[in-house]
Amino acid sequence: MTKLLNDSISGLLNGDVRTKSNRVKNNNRYIKRAPEVMVKVSGFGYNNAHTANHFDYISRNGKLELEDETGLVYQEQQTIHQLAKDWNESDFQQRKRTRHSTHLVLSMPFGTEPKAVKQAVRAFAKTAFAENYQYVFALHTDTDSPHVHLTVKNLGFDGKRLHVRKGLPQIWREQFACELERQGITAEATPRLKTISKLTSIKLCLDEKQSQIFK
Repeated sequence: MTKLLNDSISGLLNGDVRTKSNRVKNNNRYIKRAPEVMVKVSGFGYNNAHTANHFDYISRNGKLELEDETGLVYQEQQTIHQLAKDWNESDFQQRKRTRHSTHLVLSMPFGTEPKAVKQAVRAFAKTAFAENYQYVFALHTDTDSPHVHLTVKNLGFDGKRLHVRKGLPQIWREQFACELERQGITAEATPRLKTISKLTSIKLCLDEKQSQIFK
């Protein structure tokens, strides 16, 4: 019996190693994980000049189209600068360090159809901002990941300012993923690892306390 057991162990050690991941990939039930969307607050504009410069940057100085919340498209640098002036606030200069605009970047991994990304951002922005805020956006395809720069004027039509409170970017990610799904693009907006880790720790703590109670 001992000799037979030793022969079996020797055979396992000398044979080819097959990893679990290989077996999973060969399994017909294996499903590739959907790509994660990204929605990031890339910065803020603190005056009209900042906003105008940002318009130049995202439009590549008029080489790329800017589209606003009404569907109007701006491309010539002169009209883009005029749009920035139209965002002017009469009492803005008296309030230093007040955020004039919020800059967002929404992107998807390599291989995603850029036009679908732009359409999803258009629909997302309309839902999230169009009722109360002015904004412009531009599609960039100069990197492996197609992405859209979205700039929102912080002062709303109702006189209230946009405040990016904690948790709001995750809501935006979920809305963006939903709009991508409507475009036929599979996408996920999984909460950040820190959040998942924190929830897992809480669950483990509760499980431990529960087990102590019922001992």
